[in-house]
Parts: sequence; structure tokens; C-alpha cells
Amino acid sequence: MANTVTVKIFRYNPETDSGPTYKTYAVPWEETGNVMQLLKQIYKTLDNTLAFSYYACGYRFCNTCMMTINGSVTHACFRKVSPGDELLLEPMKGYPIIRDLAVDFGRKITTPEGTYRISKGVIIKKIADNQPSECSE
Repeated sequence: MANTVTVKIFRYNPETDSGPTYKTYAVPWEETGNVMQLLKQIYKTLDNTLAFSYYACGYRFCNTCMMTINGSVTHACFRKVSPGDELLLEPMKGYPIIRDLAVDFGRKITTPEGTYRISKGVIIKKIADNQPSECSE
């Protein structure tokens, strides 16, 4: 339909689900908006169990709305959506999933390569107690 947006959304609750799934929504959509507005529309009218960062500054400054949209990492508050669009929404990769699209930007992640601390959306590898250095994502 021309006045809808088709959205396939990553769904996962690590406390209750054995693995992630995807759910597809046909969202009535009349005008151009952004992904954050689209998620709020889904939450309010189609599925109030959807978890995502509800707050966003709208200026690409706070980074709380960062997610993977159609395979590219971008701000949900800035990515435009028009009627007829098809979207795939997934959480940011490399961050612990709280639930669905909500990730924990403030936790430490330990891998065989080392311990990483997440601070303000940047992954920082701790080399020594007081000497962090930035790592690429």
C-alpha cells in the first residue's frame, strides 16, 4: 500500500527468549517523518511491547537513538521515512541488548581480545588502569 510503511523489527528479550526473532508491521503513514516517529507510532497504535529508546534529542547529538537501519548504523531521529518505504530495524551491534532495539551504551564488555568500556557511544579498550585508547567499531 502506498500510504503505509513496512517495517521488519528485531525482537529479543534476553531474559525470556531463546533467540532473536523479527516481526513485520504495516504502519499507516501519510507524510514524511523519521524512524523515531515511526517507532512511537508502532508503540502507540500497534504494539506497546516494543522496546526502544523513546527519548531522542532530534539533533544527532545525544546518540541514544542510534540503531542499525537497513544495514547501516544511523540516528533514528534523523533517518527520513516516507509512505511506501520498507525498513529493517536492528539494534546497534557490539552493545548488550536490553530488549528489542534498546541496548546498554554504558556497560563493559569482555571479549578474548580484552575488556571494553562504552562511553558516550564510543568503544574504548582499557589498556592499563588509567590509559584507555579508542578502538574502531
